[in-house]
Amino acid sequence: MRKPFISALAVLTLFLAGCGPEKSGGSYDDINALRDAFIKAGGDCEEWDESNQVLGAAQSGDCGTDTVLSVYLTHDAVQQRIADTKDSIFSAAGGEWLTGENWVINTDDVRGLQEKMGGQIVSFGSDEEE
Repeated sequence: MRKPFISALAVLTLFLAGCGPEKSGGSYDDINALRDAFIKAGGDCEEWDESNQVLGAAQSGDCGTDTVLSVYLTHDAVQQRIADTKDSIFSAAGGEWLTGENWVINTDDVRGLQEKMGGQIVSFGSDEEE
């Protein structure tokens, strides 16, 4: 009786298929884990300040003046933060966020980050996706 043979190419293909980022973006235990993933994905965070000032977030901080990271206790809390922002005056300023199961990143290049971190992009202002 012949034993099944799996080619090296088939094994490599299966392995690589599992190496991409999760579409959901996954979740992070705390703000430091999110910051580390952000940096690993190519984000710039030389001026880290864990300020914990983002409304509704369990933890938050900023990397200078153009990047805010926040971690939430639940996915529903992330969705509430998005809804609250869309209903506020800040929505008119436009922009995009990269969101995951329990986190939000507000920075310039969310599309480049999405390729490496996964997650969903949420748009605000005139370029909102409904």
